[in-house]
Amino acid sequence: MECIFPDELDNARVLFYTPKGDYGKMYYDNGEIAACFSYLAICKYDDDRNHDKGYYLFYCNENKEVETDDFWHFIEECMSVAENSCEGRILWIEK
Repeated sequence: MECIFPDELDNARVLFYTPKGDYGKMYYDNGEIAACFSYLAICKYDDDRNHDKGYYLFYCNENKEVETDDFWHFIEECMSVAENSCEGRILWIEK
């Protein structure tokens, strides 16, 4: 069955997303795993009055829920940061 990725995450429009994979983890201060990232998405808020103009790299869990994000001015920055943090080339799917 095909994985359908949402058109929006946290009210931001999804521009690119990844297939399900292992994109890292987030840890608590004590070293325990707080979240595992199964998807990445590059998103943009259409209402720039309430958000900085730019793009958000969302790190999502296996349920496609946003666990954390990073803000960047360009899509290419989002892609580069993701590839560097995952130590390799990432397949981006355009929405």
